[in-house]
Amino acid sequence: MTQIAPISPASGPEGWTMGAGKLPFPIKEMTMWRIISDIIDHREKGVLILAHHNADIDAVGTAIILKRTFPWVDLGAFKSISHAGRSLLQGLEIEMEIDPKVEDYSLVIIVDSSSPLQVSDGDISSWPKHWIMDHHPDHSHWNGNIYSDPSKGACVEIALQMAFLTGAQMDEAMAISTLAGIIADTGKFRFSKPVDMDVCSMVLHGSGLKMERVLGMIEGDEYFDVSKKIAQLKAMRRIRFERVSDQIVATSKVTSFEAAAARALLVAGGDVVFIAAERRDELRISARAKPHILRLGVHLGHFMEEVGRETGNQGGGHDGAAGLNGKGKADSTLQLCMDRMVKLLAEKLKVEVPKKRDHYRPYHDGRGGRNQNGDRRQGRT
Repeated sequence: MTQIAPISPASGPEGWTMGAGKLPFPIKEMTMWRIISDIIDHREKGVLILAHHNADIDAVGTAIILKRTFPWVDLGAFKSISHAGRSLLQGLEIEMEIDPKVEDYSLVIIVDSSSPLQVSDGDISSWPKHWIMDHHPDHSHWNGNIYSDPSKGACVEIALQMAFLTGAQMDEAMAISTLAGIIADTGKFRFSKPVDMDVCSMVLHGSGLKMERVLGMIEGDEYFDVSKKIAQLKAMRRIRFERVSDQIVATSKVTSFEAAAARALLVAGGDVVFIAAERRDELRISARAKPHILRLGVHLGHFMEEVGRETGNQGGGHDGAAGLNGKGKADSTLQLCMDRMVKLLAEKLKVEVPKKRDHYRPYHDGRGGRNQNGDRRQGRT
């Protein structure tokens, strides 16, 4: 990996600047200083940066920035790391442990997580002291120390603020992680805010990085990965969809790459899509919506949180990209998502809920010779 020289930003009246770009000062600077002090004070006893289940690029990127700022911290993720997250770690030659022993540390910094269920199977009251650093709007599920800034499109921006507050220089790993986190969490800028574009401009100018290099690192060989391509094609084959006026709500199932499959179904014609990945007793659902759906007043993060409550799982996320993690059957949960979204869109569009479901076939259709996905029973992968 070609190294760039670390660089310090200029400090202006409203934040840090490089070129025409800028990163504003923290909205709660004293709270951020408390987190910094705790990380330093707990250095000898151990500090863990913990990312959520199936840690995505933003969570992994946030952890990497904190690792570069405080080299003594360890990085961990609950249960798994996403394919793209692993690509980022491998490209930067940084390690992140899956399911680290939280009790071995005296301080845990939980990043990019809106609920305890995203980082634990149960009660975390016995955990060592912990802080939550996040950019999602709702943290009512947490009790304790929280630093939240929903004005940012990605959690990496908060981590970069912390780095600059300590006087750390921006090195290549921090620059790539920042750009990758913003690209990923804004849907490749589809849902970006002005501050996100300002930060990207600052990082690109200061680092001299090319955007194609960042995209190559987080997509890398996965763009050509046969498993990923098969997952997206299977999602197409297993699709169920319903029309509400001129909007299409679609659902499907895969065993992995559910986020990539969700993006593929949006491109294919879906306006709101729900893709489930069910393995053993683990259930994940990725939900995505196009911008015009959000302008109707639909917020997928709130929608998936309600679905999570009803199914005993944890859901949440952004307005246009959200998810659900937990347990249960994909079929019934997807059916619930479909029914609820069809009803919601009918209300927003002021039309009747469709009565004729000629495009939508319930998952349990009982067709002989095939399973509930529409695959032949023999040789299912």
